Amino acid sequence: MIIEKLRIQKNIPDEEFDAIYPFEIRELSERHWTSVYVAKIASNFLCNQRPMKVLDIGSGAGKFCFVGAALHPSSEFHGIDIRENFINLSNHIKDEQRVPNASFFQQDVLEMNLKGYDGIYFFNSFQEKIDVSSSIDNTSEVSVEQYITYTKHLFNELNKLPRGTKLVTYFSEGFCVPNSFRLLETHFHGELKFYLKDLEPHEFNLLLNEQDINDHIDKHTFLP
Repeated sequence: MIIEKLRIQKNIPDEEFDAIYPFEIRELSERHWTSVYVAKIASNFLCNQRPMKVLDIGSGAGKFCFVGAALHPSSEFHGIDIRENFINLSNHIKDEQRVPNASFFQQDVLEMNLKGYDGIYFFNSFQEKIDVSSSIDNTSEVSVEQYITYTKHLFNELNKLPRGTKLVTYFSEGFCVPNSFRLLETHFHGELKFYLKDLEPHEFNLLLNEQDINDHIDKHTFLP
């Protein structure tokens, strides 16, 4: 099986890994799913010292969680996504590929609870709210208001996390990360970022910079 092969070889081509998915899901991989290599680097950072409980926000078809869970069997990977079909598919593949340390849950970001997670992975799943070219399927709703709401909620929830929490963002703007997190490393020309939470919530209470988010929306909004 693909997961077993990844456990042994530690890295395999995306085309080979993506064979676990139906054709219509494979078609989305290049743009919307984290590559095996990036998932390997990110999960190695998140789980490099001890077993971790990791949450992928907007997990899609579950690729990051599967790679991370395969490479770090003593850690636990959870994925949340609003799309029921993605969650059902991910849980089916989890059983089929025998990945007991990966689990997937249908959940809106606004209802998520980050408490109890040691590490967070975020591959900008909000972009489709302002960019029609980023739409995954016909259920995608372009809404600037929702983009702002989701981004502010993520910012506030990240700021509540305790000191020592790790965060990885991929193709995500820095304004969604509160300054209570310290940037440790960047990779791939700055698109992949590693953070560590340095301050407790009561030590640092900062609101998201409204100008930064508005500038991003002005530059990246592509409406139908």
